[in-house]
Amino acid sequence: MNITLDMVTQLSLLKQIYSERTLWDEELQASRHVVPDSLSVKDREALEAAGHEPNRFVRPQHDETITELKKVANQWTINDAAQAFVSSLWSAPMIWRSLLTGKLIASSMPSHEHTPYPSSNTCKICGLSVDQATDTTLQWYWRMTNGTPLDGDPFGYVLALRELAAAQELRIPNEYDRWTFRAVLTVLRELPPKTRYSKAAVALKKERLLPTQKEYAYRDLLETLALIGILDTPEHPGMITEFTSYMQRDARPNVRVEVQAPLAWWDSSVGINENNLNKIFHDFDLNNISLADKPDESPALKDTILGALEKKRSVRGKVPKASPDAGTGEVQSGDVYAVRVREGVWVTVYCHEVRDKRVIVEYLDGVFPEMPGKADLHGTFRPRANGRWKCSAIAIDSTSWVRRVAREFPVPTSPLKEPDRTPFHNAKELKHMASWCFPDM
Repeated sequence: MNITLDMVTQLSLLKQIYSERTLWDEELQASRHVVPDSLSVKDREALEAAGHEPNRFVRPQHDETITELKKVANQWTINDAAQAFVSSLWSAPMIWRSLLTGKLIASSMPSHEHTPYPSSNTCKICGLSVDQATDTTLQWYWRMTNGTPLDGDPFGYVLALRELAAAQELRIPNEYDRWTFRAVLTVLRELPPKTRYSKAAVALKKERLLPTQKEYAYRDLLETLALIGILDTPEHPGMITEFTSYMQRDARPNVRVEVQAPLAWWDSSVGINENNLNKIFHDFDLNNISLADKPDESPALKDTILGALEKKRSVRGKVPKASPDAGTGEVQSGDVYAVRVREGVWVTVYCHEVRDKRVIVEYLDGVFPEMPGKADLHGTFRPRANGRWKCSAIAIDSTSWVRRVAREFPVPTSPLKEPDRTPFHNAKELKHMASWCFPDM
């Protein structure tokens, strides 16, 4: 796997696609992402040639998936996987982090039949959801930008390890990777007592230890360290100690905890499992370091996959010029705003009144291929299936792709009665909530 501009370009194109909303496809029986028209035929063909075209669905089967996972993971040793893990902290693409967890899950998982929960096709032993349509390209995008497969998903690991097997050459950490690993351990060892995972992720992010400032990437790192057995507990061991079933890992202390065990039950007072740490990473210096004496990044942030991706601007379509009827000044009663739902799809909202910097809005009839003008607007409200709907929106004048197109518009009509409640939302949610009033959009 070569770190090339081409790989960053692929991820940048996929970022545009996977930022769009999904549509339910009856034939696929899956939600597929809309490919924006701004992507050229050349770009689409390049993604297909690289094996990463979007909406590439497969439906995993249980026995075949477990057999392949064990077979492909057998190509590497635990020591190989530990080397790849450390390199993935900075110099290597993040997908290499999946090798260690995938290897430990594959080597410790017992042979078993598909044992689903009563109300789903998810196996209680391994967590594989049988026959669920999986976009393999989206999985690759997540491995490159988010981290390891969520909750130890076996098929997610099969896909990741296939990619790594094709790369042929194992990634070996450089000195900066090794420093970063020690810095991660130092931050975790020096956390205040009883610190939970969310604040631990913030502490890691504060030190800028990964080539991204996306908090979910730091949280994913903690989940991965917990699953392998570095941040586990005696009652909820990681995979280096013993295999735990998906049903065991899915237990949580309370409904507010988002992550699975072991991390769900861990806090800084439990600390790092030093025995497991030494068992897996015995070839590394694992002592604390001075965070103040940070060496020069190697490679530079801009030359890492994530650093280059986050600096690369996506082409998201041409921003339309301001409507000649938009006027100036802050939002007021009688304004109409156009909302871009996705490329080639716009809807509009009418502003009833402004209260404490929030504006009461309601969708108007009409779906448009481009930002409409005042002459295109409909003078009727668009209800949901169960009646009219309004919301109190904040930041409507500062939200991307929400543009005023008319002022002093006559109050639209509706044969239906006023809604009895007005929920609060951010204006950026208007594009997502439009589907409630335009289900066939």
